[in-house]
Amino acid sequence: MSRGARARGPGGARAPDRVAVRGGRGDGSLRRRAGRVAVSGLRPSHIRRAPAVANAWVRLVALAATLGLVPVSAPAAQEPRAEPPLDISADNVTGSHGPDGDVVLLKGNLRVTRGRSVLTAADGRYLRAQGMLYLDGDVKMVDSTLTLTCDHASYSENDDVLQVGGHVVVVDRDAMLRAPAGTYQRKNGMAELYGGVEGKDGHQRLLCERATYVRDSLLVRARGPDVRGYDDEHHLELAARAIDYDRSSHEMVATGEPVLTARDERGKPTLLKAVTLRLNTESRVAQALDSVRVVRDSLRASADSALFDDKAERGWLLGSPRAYDDHTAVSGDTLELWTPGRRLRRVTVRGNAQMNYYGAPPPATGESSRLTGKSIEAWFTDDELDSLLAVGEARNEYAAVQKSGQTAERNFADGDSITVFFKQRKIDRARVEGRAAGEYHLAVAVGDTTAAKKEIVSYDATRIYFVVPKSQIVLDHNAHLIYRDLELRSRRVEFDVERQSLVASGEPDLTDRGERVTGHLMTYDMSTRVGTIYQAETAYERGLYHGQRIRKASDKELDVMGGNYSTCDLEEPHYHFASHWMKIYLKDKLVAKPVVFYVKNVPLLALPFWIFPIKPGRHSGFMFPQVEFGFNEQAGQFIRNAGYYWAPNDYMDLTLSGDYYQAQPSWKLHTEGYYKLLYVLGGNVIANFAHDDRTQSDDWDLTGNHSQEITPRTQLSARASFVSSKAYSTSNLYGRTLYERLNRFLNSSLSLTHNADWVSITAALDRRQDLDADDDISTPYAGGPVTVPRVSSLPNLTETLPNIAVSFPTRTLGSMGPLRGTWLEKPLSTVYMSLTSHFGSIHEQRGVLLGYAPDNSAIVKQVDLTRRALQNSFGLSDSEQVTFDFDEQGHHIGIGTGQTLTGTSAAVWRTGVSSNATFYGTFRPRLGSLVGLRHIITPSASFAFSPATTAGDRFHDFGGFGVSGGKQAFMSFGLDQRLQAKVRHGDRFSVLDNLLLLVVRGSYNFLWKEQRQPHPLSSLGWSLQLQPPGVLNGSAGWTMDVYKSRPIRNFNYNLGLNLTSARLRGVPPPLPVDQGTPAAPGFRDNWTAGLAFSYSGGLVSETKWSSSQTGNAVLTYQLSPAWGLDYSTSVDFSHRQVLTQRFGISRDLHCWMATFSRIFTVGGEAEYYFRIGVKEQRELYAERGTRAGSFGGIQ
Repeated sequence: MSRGARARGPGGARAPDRVAVRGGRGDGSLRRRAGRVAVSGLRPSHIRRAPAVANAWVRLVALAATLGLVPVSAPAAQEPRAEPPLDISADNVTGSHGPDGDVVLLKGNLRVTRGRSVLTAADGRYLRAQGMLYLDGDVKMVDSTLTLTCDHASYSENDDVLQVGGHVVVVDRDAMLRAPAGTYQRKNGMAELYGGVEGKDGHQRLLCERATYVRDSLLVRARGPDVRGYDDEHHLELAARAIDYDRSSHEMVATGEPVLTARDERGKPTLLKAVTLRLNTESRVAQALDSVRVVRDSLRASADSALFDDKAERGWLLGSPRAYDDHTAVSGDTLELWTPGRRLRRVTVRGNAQMNYYGAPPPATGESSRLTGKSIEAWFTDDELDSLLAVGEARNEYAAVQKSGQTAERNFADGDSITVFFKQRKIDRARVEGRAAGEYHLAVAVGDTTAAKKEIVSYDATRIYFVVPKSQIVLDHNAHLIYRDLELRSRRVEFDVERQSLVASGEPDLTDRGERVTGHLMTYDMSTRVGTIYQAETAYERGLYHGQRIRKASDKELDVMGGNYSTCDLEEPHYHFASHWMKIYLKDKLVAKPVVFYVKNVPLLALPFWIFPIKPGRHSGFMFPQVEFGFNEQAGQFIRNAGYYWAPNDYMDLTLSGDYYQAQPSWKLHTEGYYKLLYVLGGNVIANFAHDDRTQSDDWDLTGNHSQEITPRTQLSARASFVSSKAYSTSNLYGRTLYERLNRFLNSSLSLTHNADWVSITAALDRRQDLDADDDISTPYAGGPVTVPRVSSLPNLTETLPNIAVSFPTRTLGSMGPLRGTWLEKPLSTVYMSLTSHFGSIHEQRGVLLGYAPDNSAIVKQVDLTRRALQNSFGLSDSEQVTFDFDEQGHHIGIGTGQTLTGTSAAVWRTGVSSNATFYGTFRPRLGSLVGLRHIITPSASFAFSPATTAGDRFHDFGGFGVSGGKQAFMSFGLDQRLQAKVRHGDRFSVLDNLLLLVVRGSYNFLWKEQRQPHPLSSLGWSLQLQPPGVLNGSAGWTMDVYKSRPIRNFNYNLGLNLTSARLRGVPPPLPVDQGTPAAPGFRDNWTAGLAFSYSGGLVSETKWSSSQTGNAVLTYQLSPAWGLDYSTSVDFSHRQVLTQRFGISRDLHCWMATFSRIFTVGGEAEYYFRIGVKEQRELYAERGTRAGSFGGIQ
């Protein structure tokens, strides 16, 4: 029987051979131990059925023992836990021995089992020496859930590794890997494939050079220069040099320049690059770490990290994110991307958001724009930027293309939000909302920093639009624009950047250099500063100008067509000047032709042309003369102040004018000049020349003042006043004020002062002329003959030529050089020393009456008297004061021949002591609102002593010079008593410091007997003041001689009462003011009344008392906002005579003012004055009467 027949069973089918190998080469972990190898055939049941086959297996075992597979004898040993044996079975098993050692050939249906792993193939061979099992043909391995198939395989018992080749396919739980070759580590359940691996897991695919698959952890590691993973369902592609994929968590990690590509429905890709990419294939969330880059067409993005949620269609870029294309770049703290359908629709930038736009890709030059805000949202359409929205402190900075030789035009805009719209990747328009404001910097010459600061347009509005293709800025609603001195407000303003022009609509209000123009529509050219306003109205220098069209021809000129001018601000003015054409020279004049003057709508006057002066402030020009048609016999008719005012600069001006008077034909020329250089010099000169035709006399006067700072410590001042005759200064013919006519003194002076650290020097020259000093001797005495010569009691001329004073600063003795540092320095540190020297030379001129001429005119000669004195004063002061004075005086008297008398020198010293104290007493009477009284008593006393001088009778005090002529020892005393009150008004308190004040003063002469005085005590001077709260106040004073039978020698008192309609208060009512406006908003009728009474009396002899009593009253009453009345009077109660009365009435006629006054004076004629005129046009008025009776009192 053949071997095959013997191996078959009873049915003719051959049972498979099975070889079990334990230990030895068959167990890699036990290969170095003694063991046994058992090769067993069929199951025992099979053995029982086929004894012949059993015998064959016996022979095979014997063969195995012969080959050394089973040791003949082996000591028994304890074995550790062994790996499962190889269970090999095949249809045909043969053994042989060859060069490579013992070989077992396995033919047909080869099956190898080890543990849970099953390996099948068509054929195979087993090499005992190498522990290798080679399989060929339909190799398949099943290890738990993993199935591996290939063409060829080899299994290493030692390494427990299966080498596979030829159409290798690994399948595990619906996942498949395909490769030309690979290995499988049975122990780890890890398959390693190489030679070009393809993988598939559902809708996911993998391509790589090599891949590792770990069965138990479901981890796939793909490696190679080009590893690619695909998600065909979601159109995802991941490329990298290494990809790790965890099938259990669906997490994929890609390294080695990974690139994730996501395609939209049109197949357009979006690429995500980073150092590391993490992707969850189930949630479709991708995370990119380190150096993230996103690419979609020309759009680029970068960040430190990124997160993309494909299901939510959103992405986030973190860590210095930036998105950009050829023209636009967006950056911030965080970028959030919205990608519906994997097409970029919106980008949200949060935190320090910024967008940069470039008209031409850098480094090429072009327009640029920067948009910043707390957050920015960018919208995209077809992957192109559609619009941007910046929110929160939004700001846009725009720079235009720079032109040759000029700076680039720049625009800065701020608002709560800024929206920018794009068209074909270029900025098309922008909108700023919420506190919208901006600045536009116009182009200027390069390097011209001054022009760069001026050429700025500032603007703000509720909304601002920028229309880039039209180079237009539109301010919508509450538009406000400022350019240089120009300020414009309107509902809407359209600014053309290219043409540098603007159009304002919606009641534009333009202010240019302080001048305001309003209208309905305005155009303005900023380059030429020429503009036109339609249906315009402007106010300038108190005037309102209306015109169908006002055109700004230049910086200083306005052209008005169909215009009118008025100072009345009503819609229909009370008066106006109408003209077909007006030319306004700003701050100069208005020229109109022809001109028609209207009151209401009634034309009253027409002129071919007229010039209105509108220059503000001081400026050169002809002065409008004052013309008066007087009815006073003395004033008559006149033209006054017709002349020219010249102001060549800011430092000086000159007025030349003339007057003509008709009643007594005469004329006067007037010159008045002022000059001022700040901190250096200043002064004025006023001169008048008058000619009287009736008397053929000429008169003049000259006054001037000058002050100059020669050095910071040296000042010069001068004053001069001269007049041709005293009759000229008292004449009321030439419009002099009452003060000028009553001032009878002419004063001139020149002084120089120098203040050094160690000395102060003052030198002065003074001249004082009394125009009326000789009247007491020149007027014939009605009482009878006058003894002559008779000397005037007052000098008519007093001159100080010169007056020099030298003063050394007060110093302490202890600080002086010789005493400094000695033991005397401290004791003498409170002892002060002063030293002054004063020299004066005074010349006086007095009139002497020598007799009367046959015409009874006085014959008066002048007597000159000259006095000179030198006074030196040295003083020491501490707690006591000692003063030493040295005086030298001389005087010169001359009449005609110049007789003289001289004097000698003398020295005196004086000493004195003084003391005072204050005592307080407080009372709390609680009477009504009076809550407290305080009585303050302040007594004071002083004593002075000076010795007698031998030549004291020769000295006469003058000009501040003088010495005591004899011994003096007297005490001065006083007592002040003050009553203060504290008054409560609700929760507030007020203090009346001088409710009642009583003061008494006197002196006591200790040498009254030596000086042959009748009494040692002087007269006592008393004064009393009462100032209660409210409307009443009073004061009194008297002199008391305690040695007289009638001790009160004189007495006076004053009482005042002031009332108002608003509240009672102790403030005198104001005097009427010239052309004041008596009305005020919220008018209520009010009145004021002031009453005053004064009494003064005294003893002219021991039995005769003489007194005078006068009263004054001022009343004002505002009848209505337009009507006002006032009345004032003065009464002499002693003679029961009304001295003066004045009545006044005023009427406010809106832009006109009418006044009327009537004055009655004792001994004079009654006068009246009426005037009606335009308030703001002083030259436009009509008047009658005497101007001296006008409001404002004396003129």
